[in-house]
Amino acid sequence: MKLDLSEIARTVGMRATHDVDEPCFPEDTELSCVSPIKGRLEIANTGSLVLVNGKIKADVRLTCSRCLTDLVIPVEAQVDEQFRLVQVGDAWMVMSEDEDEAASDLVENNILDVEELLRQNLLVAIPIQPLCTRDCKGLCPTCGQNLNSGQCACPPEVVESPFQALADLLKEE
Repeated sequence: MKLDLSEIARTVGMRATHDVDEPCFPEDTELSCVSPIKGRLEIANTGSLVLVNGKIKADVRLTCSRCLTDLVIPVEAQVDEQFRLVQVGDAWMVMSEDEDEAASDLVENNILDVEELLRQNLLVAIPIQPLCTRDCKGLCPTCGQNLNSGQCACPPEVVESPFQALADLLKEE
């Protein structure tokens, strides 16, 4: 979805609200939503900046980082973006605040790419290591069995301690 910011860019102090109810991104391999993205964005002209603030949420399909099972978690993201206002002749243009390429993809010719804005903010809000449960036991490092479904038949792993020599000295005394 594209949102035209031309009128807001022309009028200092103007505010607008945009309700978000967008389908998820089917071709995106980094973000797999199972529900539409919902939320509200507030857009305001401060005179030198256009501010885009709001909250969005969606249910996202992820993989547990310990046991590799699929899970669906609700993800909420806070949207806080700002864009510079630059006068070009008689018109005001909304420009990216940052000079990097990712931020400049959001606004072009006063058109805000809402879909890309939502995608970027949801990706940042996803947990780095999602877990199916807090006490997920993970996979057996030897056979790969999911330890949440039961203990495997592998013998316990013996870990050599760097302090074993000291423990042996204590046993001798």
